[in-house]
This record gives sequence, structure tokens and C-alpha cells, in this order.
Amino acid sequence: MDRVPHKTVKLTIIIVNCDTPELTMDCIYSIYQFKPSCPFEVILVNNGTNGIEAEHLKEFPGIKMIKTGSNLGFSRANNLGIYNSLGDFIVLLNSDTKLIDRSFDAMLDYMEEAKNRHVGALGPREVDGEQRFRLSCGSFPTFFSELTRKVWHYRLSINDYNLRDYLDSKHAIMKDVDWVSGSCLMLRRLALHEAGLLDESFFLYFEDIDLCSRLWKKKWEVHYFPETSVIHYGGGSARKNLMLAMTEYRRSEIYFVRKYYGWLGEMGIRFFLFLKYGYYFAKQYPVFLIRKFLKKRFREAYVAALLSKKVVEITWDAVNANPIEPPLKMKGKS
Repeated sequence: MDRVPHKTVKLTIIIVNCDTPELTMDCIYSIYQFKPSCPFEVILVNNGTNGIEAEHLKEFPGIKMIKTGSNLGFSRANNLGIYNSLGDFIVLLNSDTKLIDRSFDAMLDYMEEAKNRHVGALGPREVDGEQRFRLSCGSFPTFFSELTRKVWHYRLSINDYNLRDYLDSKHAIMKDVDWVSGSCLMLRRLALHEAGLLDESFFLYFEDIDLCSRLWKKKWEVHYFPETSVIHYGGGSARKNLMLAMTEYRRSEIYFVRKYYGWLGEMGIRFFLFLKYGYYFAKQYPVFLIRKFLKKRFREAYVAALLSKKVVEITWDAVNANPIEPPLKMKGKS
């Protein structure tokens, strides 16, 4: 990453649109509603077939647009934006997010304080569409921490008020953390230059945790900044193609474990996933056949059985760090 920052651009905001044009436009509107005070640029990466055309952006002059023509994955699409960026600071912003105040001004002020010059990445507090707390930072994954996180996410999804209040109060102060979410992630260009760009072997998921790990290894700190909040609806692109999202999550999970815990950790996670989804497949496939015969709600059982089958296949794939491209039939579906 040897591009020289432009002297009149302090902040670059990169948005990857993967078949979510409505959400992306709402995100862009919010950026200009709460426009940063400093000179900034917005780079829109149309990472799919259902993109945004130039005429949709007439009221937002100066937005750079990059069309990939196909789904390159989250990491590659953001890296394209970074390659073409000019700012001293770079924000990776999901298309399913929305600003509700001048978050970027507050985050920049924090990053530019003399005492924070060692901070390489900063993530704000996140809330959902009803402005309830969302978990957006954490410790580096271990088997047990992942189990805990999944329990928390499940309890938050069913709106466990006690847990939500507990986590919100626990994350009410600024602090250094192992990782912050890539859904709204401010990066210092110098730190990114030293740590490297997003690892493109992660097609989707875990790339933010990996980047934060590499920042820490280069002595750059990662901070959680609850002084400002950003709405993150969550799963905007994933809902468009749930099967792809869930299978790539597992593929990225296996690659992450291989990268940080070696072959023994990889064999462990493969074995665990094989048992878990082998059980699900054995359970759901007969249900699918029965429901199909009876012509009653068989699609739900089919999706569950197919997902289980795909994950089982992933666990038996030859060790390969490069995720596959999504099948052609899965691109551009709404």
C-alpha cells in the first residue's frame, strides 16, 4: 500500500455495496447529513451485479465509484477501495450502517490527540435499528470465548434485556480491546501500511479480527470508542444470500483457526463442525423428505439440510487457504 495521502483529503470512507442498493443509499445519505468537518472522500465499491449507477449519486458530487462486476468478497472489495484512497485516515463502513451524529468528527478528534498517536484502529459503539446496544468488540477467539459469544448473540437476538443492559454498561468506557468490528472501523493509514491490508483469503467474516491482530503485532493499539454510536442493522448483504454467507462463515472460521492455532487447531475445528453439522444433516434430511412427500413446509427443512451438507463438505475439503468464488447462480439474487 504505497499510495501517498492527498494533502487536501484527511478522511476516506469506503462503502462496499453487495446487492444492497437501498441500504447503501441510506448509508450515503447519513454521511452527508452528518458530514465530516474535514476534507473527505467517499469511495463506493459496487461488489456485485445489483449496483448503484452514477445517476443515483447526482446530489453527492465527488463520490468515487468502483465496479467489480462480480462478488469479490468483503476483503478484496475493501482493498480495492483502500488502493484508490487518498486520506490519512480510512473508514471501512458497511452498507447496512447509518450515522446518527457526527461520529467521524468525534473519532478523528480522538485519533489525532497526541496521547492516542499509537492507536491504529478505532471502532464506535453500535446499536441496532431500534437503537439497542449491539456487541461490536471482543477478545481474540478461542473455543470457549466463541461459545460464550454465540450464547450472547443468541440472547441479544431474542432481546434479553438483562444481558443487553449488562453488556452496554460493561462497554460504556473507552478502552483498548483485541478487536473491533469491521462494520465501522477507522484506520490510521500509517498503521495499515505497516500491518498490511485485509487478508483476501477471508472471503467474508473474521477479516476484521485478523487485521486487528496484525495491528497489535506491529505495536498499534485497537480501541473501542463508545462516545459515539452508529446504527448497524446487521446482515444486509448476508440476507440476500444466506446460504453463501453461512458457508463462507465456516470456511473463514477454519482458515482463521489454521492461521492462528496451526494444524492441530484446524483439525479440531473441522472435527467439531463435522460432528455438529453431520448430526444436523442426519436429522434434517429425513424431515425434508417427509415434508416434501406431504408438500408441507419442506423448503425450510431443505435449506437446513443443504446448509448442513455444505458445511460437512467444507470440513473435508483439502487444506486450502483461498475461499472459492460464490457459484454464478448465487450472484445478484435478490
